Amino acid sequence: MSEEQYGKYQHFFGNPIAKPPCRMINAMMYGFFIKGTYVCIQSYVDQTLNSVSNSEFSFKALSSYCLLTFTDIENIASKVEPFRSYGWMQETDIIIWLPIAQIDNTTLKMTHLYWYPAFITVNNINALVNGRETWGYNKYQCRYEMPSSYKQADHFSVSLETFNPFSPDTKMAWHDLLTIDRFSDGDNWFEELFEIGHEVADLLHSSCDEINISAELLKQFLSGFTHPQMDQILFKQFPDGFAENAVYKAVVHSPSEIKQIHKMGFMKDEFKVIINRLDAFPLNDMFGIDIGEHIAKLPYYVCMNFDQDGAYEIVSGA
Repeated sequence: MSEEQYGKYQHFFGNPIAKPPCRMINAMMYGFFIKGTYVCIQSYVDQTLNSVSNSEFSFKALSSYCLLTFTDIENIASKVEPFRSYGWMQETDIIIWLPIAQIDNTTLKMTHLYWYPAFITVNNINALVNGRETWGYNKYQCRYEMPSSYKQADHFSVSLETFNPFSPDTKMAWHDLLTIDRFSDGDNWFEELFEIGHEVADLLHSSCDEINISAELLKQFLSGFTHPQMDQILFKQFPDGFAENAVYKAVVHSPSEIKQIHKMGFMKDEFKVIINRLDAFPLNDMFGIDIGEHIAKLPYYVCMNFDQDGAYEIVSGA
């Protein structure tokens, strides 16, 4: 929507929305690749990103694997006054990411690589409100458990307050969505290194092989060595007063510029992921992640500082 249509956004008293960009200090991320189903993932992309009509390009899932991350961000604040002077907050994000290709509809070449935070749970209401309204993040509030140090990264969990099962008699309550637990596989570090190589090959083998690589994509990839950045893509929409029609709908992207990496590495041993069925958040229907037990691929950690830019429209439904 244009400024001429509705005028400038009103930052009135009591409205918690702050202006981006914002800076993140000591963001400790743990990542786990989980097997989904490509058809389900692409269907989710079609229902969201590809639902905004556009004749020039479309979006295609790159893999049947999803990336599940737990990130404890020690200190977040806006970089824009007067919001920068209001203070800072801690935020924890648990995200399911999908690697996404932007495909030129004429050449059928992949012209850009994005990471789609398709589902997010967070631990505080300020993060939820700002994330949904400004960027379009699909955020929900959670309770969680995660380690205070990568050296004791043994247990993770996330619970959501929701309706489960769906029924007229069901009262909203807290339910476990998933848990992750480390268990020893008895491998030495040489065997661990061999396993990492095997899992990388497995992930690459699962990728979509119908996509042609363009010169623009290679340029984007090579620029990452001098200007580390991860482009996030988001589906942003707001409903009318009956949740029948969208009063705003767009695909937007928000660059994350990595300023400093403090430490990073792969985690030893294996990690068992247990997925539970929640009717309101059915990960098996959303991404084809089977209910029950999984063994995570390429478990890693990284601690970094980064800046999160605002959200730029790629294509608008206006």
